[in-house]
Amino acid sequence: MALEVALWALQLYLAYFMVTVGSLPALTADSGAKGTFEDIGIGLWFMYLTGTLELLGAIGLLTPWFSGLAALGLMFVMSGACLTHLTLYDGKGVETPAMILIPLALVVVGRWSTVKKLGTWLTGGHRG
Repeated sequence: MALEVALWALQLYLAYFMVTVGSLPALTADSGAKGTFEDIGIGLWFMYLTGTLELLGAIGLLTPWFSGLAALGLMFVMSGACLTHLTLYDGKGVETPAMILIPLALVVVGRWSTVKKLGTWLTGGHRG
């Protein structure tokens, strides 16, 4: 029971973080987010895609069925943010996405059974 409460508290915190620090600045083309994505050089469509993925991940963290998968997906997004900060900014600002990877990993581990169940359901109930 305590583990369940701790996981939900962590998921709520992560969802709040992903919306306020991640998706809102990207989806509203905040000057800081816009500058970062312009520096990446792919185009601003990538900023909107990233913001959308962060918003969907935040929503997924709040659902019992998708929380583990959402955390796993957000780990990829945050790994990309780490890579961006390491390569484009010589590591400046890498601390925030790097520190978010730890609680995301805890949610993935804590919700691994839901990830497995979802995988089984998506593959038609076949394990293999």
